[in-house]
Amino acid sequence: MGRDAVTSRRRFLKTVAAATTGAAVAPYLVRSPAMGLAGTVAPSNRIVYGLIGCGPHGVEWNLPQIFRCPDAQVIAVCDVDEQRMAKGKTRVEEHYSAALGKNEYKGCAAHGDFRELIHRKDIDVVDICTPDHWHVIPAIMAAKAGKHVICEKPLTLTVAEGRKLCDVIRQTDRIFQTSSENRSIDSYIRMCELVRSGRIGKLRHIRVSLPAGNETRGENFDDREVQPVPEGFNYEMWLGQAPLAPYCPARCHGSFRWNLDYSGGRLTDWGAHMIDLAQWGNDTEATGPVEVEGTGKFPPREALFNTAEELDLNYRYANGVTMNVVSRGAAIRFEGSDGWIGFDGWRGPLQASNPAILDSKIGPEEVHLYRPSEVVPRTEGMKGGEHRNFIDCVKAHKPCYAPAETGHRTITIAHIGNIAMQLGRKLRWDPKAERFINDDAANAMLSRQQREPWTIAHIDDWLRQIR
Repeated sequence: MGRDAVTSRRRFLKTVAAATTGAAVAPYLVRSPAMGLAGTVAPSNRIVYGLIGCGPHGVEWNLPQIFRCPDAQVIAVCDVDEQRMAKGKTRVEEHYSAALGKNEYKGCAAHGDFRELIHRKDIDVVDICTPDHWHVIPAIMAAKAGKHVICEKPLTLTVAEGRKLCDVIRQTDRIFQTSSENRSIDSYIRMCELVRSGRIGKLRHIRVSLPAGNETRGENFDDREVQPVPEGFNYEMWLGQAPLAPYCPARCHGSFRWNLDYSGGRLTDWGAHMIDLAQWGNDTEATGPVEVEGTGKFPPREALFNTAEELDLNYRYANGVTMNVVSRGAAIRFEGSDGWIGFDGWRGPLQASNPAILDSKIGPEEVHLYRPSEVVPRTEGMKGGEHRNFIDCVKAHKPCYAPAETGHRTITIAHIGNIAMQLGRKLRWDPKAERFINDDAANAMLSRQQREPWTIAHIDDWLRQIR
């Protein structure tokens, strides 16, 4: 174990010991007027959140979605970057102090170690908004600690991680939401209902298109140069399970998705949205394809940005449906024996081969998919219903619209696509066993070695230390 990891562990244990005295974990109670209900929601009926990951998506997307829910309350944030952690804390405190008054509000706690936040007894649910390689470990730990979990997509770094996560969620009986707004958007729900109700006849083929490219930061080449780790940034913990690598700004915030050590590029990022819709419309949410092959344009593996810049993948399902995933901009089209339906552009209007398909009424005996209590018009681009659905389901202790198994099965399709492109050959897939058929080299890529001590194997040890 490196010196930074030892220091982190000691700091964690010291914080936990202090918390055990009661002061560090005392609830940050907020009066109900601050929740926007003028006294109608008692503190005992509010779902108490801890946010892990204070990057732009956590602070600028997830926090506003939580703030829209008057029966939810964020009391703690966490980030390994002190500047980001401070931004998250400030955003939470500005929201609640504006509603309650600065003299009344007690403030938001801030942690640099996710284990400290998960240990808190006053938190009901954990919202994980970390880089992709840091999704599963805190999610499993939170579930084992009794918390319900909402976690960003893409859900996992590997197929093996996803299976472990799903098994733990089932064993602990925790509510889990894969944090994607798609299944709360009205046009997407209707599109999949029309497909599954037979409006385009027998489904034959699905065309999925994702954006191309793999770089959103790093045009300034100085950001790619090895530099000293900034003060207040726990880079060793940010790397976590990933291999040791020298620090440079372009490796981390804003562009981690384009490095295979931390994510899977556009295929896992946008694929988590678009392939999920394909799975939903195909009625294959609990399974997956049986075959995959394709090509991808990869930079050298040793490059900083090394995920596929362009891709063209073909999948085949056991029901005969085929799916093509290409990098030509966000779009999806379901093609059947009697027509097609789909959209171009993120939240684009539905289109069909015949306008009558779009105007069709779905009868009471036909397919009606899971509709959350809040269905979001596609035109409301800065609004999603994933947190509202999650909170409702935590209260009722019932499955969310995108439980762990759904998120895992969706991103598995992206993972096996990346494996097929890297190996350069057709692969046969057994979705029940979650293994490739007669291909040891491909199966070896379903998991990765995790760097000590940031491993799934240590989770139970961490939990024993805080009990």
